[in-house]
Amino acid sequence: MFDLRNPSSSRLRNANRAAVAGLATLVLTLAGGRVFAQDPAPEQPSTGPAEASEPKPAAPAEASEPKPAAPAEAPNPEPAPPPPPAATAPPAAPPVPRVEWKVQSKGGFIMTSGNSQATNVTVGVNGSRKEGNNKLELEGVVAYGRSKNLVATADSTGAIQSVDRQEVTSTNNWATKGRYDRFLTENNVAYASTQWAGDKIAGKTLFGGGQVGYSRQLRKDKWNLVLAELGYDFSYERYVQQTGKIIDPVTIHSARILVGETLSLTSATGLTASVEALFNLNHETKALNASDGSTGVDAFHDTRINGKVGISTNLFKKLSLGVSFTIKYDQNPAPRPVPSVVVAPVGTTIPAGTIISYPASYFSWEFAEKVDTLTEVTLLYSFF
Repeated sequence: MFDLRNPSSSRLRNANRAAVAGLATLVLTLAGGRVFAQDPAPEQPSTGPAEASEPKPAAPAEASEPKPAAPAEAPNPEPAPPPPPAATAPPAAPPVPRVEWKVQSKGGFIMTSGNSQATNVTVGVNGSRKEGNNKLELEGVVAYGRSKNLVATADSTGAIQSVDRQEVTSTNNWATKGRYDRFLTENNVAYASTQWAGDKIAGKTLFGGGQVGYSRQLRKDKWNLVLAELGYDFSYERYVQQTGKIIDPVTIHSARILVGETLSLTSATGLTASVEALFNLNHETKALNASDGSTGVDAFHDTRINGKVGISTNLFKKLSLGVSFTIKYDQNPAPRPVPSVVVAPVGTTIPAGTIISYPASYFSWEFAEKVDTLTEVTLLYSFF
């Protein structure tokens, strides 16, 4: 029997307790899957007789709460496709080019009575339409005039027996023109035009044709517009026929050069000037030669020059006053029509049915004047 009060027995008991505690710890570790290391309580030295001490029960193993399993990671979803691009509005349509209309009419009337009896009328209209790089121009003019000239009748002694007036047509011409401009750039233009006219007093019942070429703005600013044109001109001329004589029509192929200036003198007054030259390139086989009366005109011997200068000023908002001067030179003019009034020399008569013609020795009488001029004072009304 062990004496519990014996110190040696007490040491043995303590050792047994430590063994039991270790065995318990091992069992708990195997049972709970976890090892709890616990040192035995150190032995307190005693100075007196050892007190009977009950062995301290081993600290109960902490109930190990099973940790909740970590939630399974969701598989990475496939990346979402990018959203479709937002619908964008279609690009704005380019602005529609502004259409510029210009329509202008002009008219002039002259009537005299008394010693000079004449009536002259001039009517014209021109218009243009410009849209973007395209411009179209149309114009037309008609001039007509009649005059009553004094004609005296004398007897064989030269004494005047009567004085009458013979009415004759003094002005009879018309002209039309159409032109299309294509602006390649601001200063470069390709053009095509056609023009037809008639002037019976000058011996031409119909003349006209077409032109194509290139126009260049040499200078353009607030006050000036200077341009030059180079191109080709085709002309057709048909003449007034004479009794007992056939005059064939003529076709002419020419080089064309033009220089023009538009000058703004003030905000209401402007000046225009232009010079056009046409140089025939072909031999005009059927043309009558005004230099010697023969048939045929060589190249560069039928030069035509047209010059015009004019000034206009605004009187009211849409009404303007214009003054212009035109000069035309024709190196080989048309055959001159026989005058409608022929008076026999004093004391003689012209038998009925006599063919009136120019004498061969005075062939120069057969052709019209080489230079024509026209001075106009007109009122111009602008509709647009």
